[in-house]
Amino acid sequence: MNTISDPNDDPMQPRTRLFRAWIIASLIVLFALENSGCSTAKPPTEILSRAEMDLRAASEARADEFAPMDLQSAREKIEGSKKAIAAKRYEDGRRLAESAQVEAELATAKAEAELTRRAADDLRRRLDTLRAETERGSIPPSSPASAKE
Repeated sequence: MNTISDPNDDPMQPRTRLFRAWIIASLIVLFALENSGCSTAKPPTEILSRAEMDLRAASEARADEFAPMDLQSAREKIEGSKKAIAAKRYEDGRRLAESAQVEAELATAKAEAELTRRAADDLRRRLDTLRAETERGSIPPSSPASAKE
């Protein structure tokens, strides 16, 4: 009832082969997904177009006058983003476009804040002038002596 087994016939060998085949197949799939992930990434055109719109808005808000450094930084980052996208470095292009968008928004905020400050200063000067004119032109309160006459 005892069978003589072949020493080269290991009962674990089919499992080991299956395990190795599974590991190799998994590595091939992982490698394929890794490579296809880079090639199928889409260019970040939407974020780039938003950054360009924000740059135009900053220019319209007179950021070139009130926040020129921020506006120039945004322009440079947009150009860098376009170059990165052209070189198919989409992640770099996306980061640069997002950064350009933030710079453009900052330039817009600085320009609007400066315009608001100037308007407030102008209003304050007008009020001071009006107060001064009112004080000079106002009738002094009548004294009791002048009322008797």
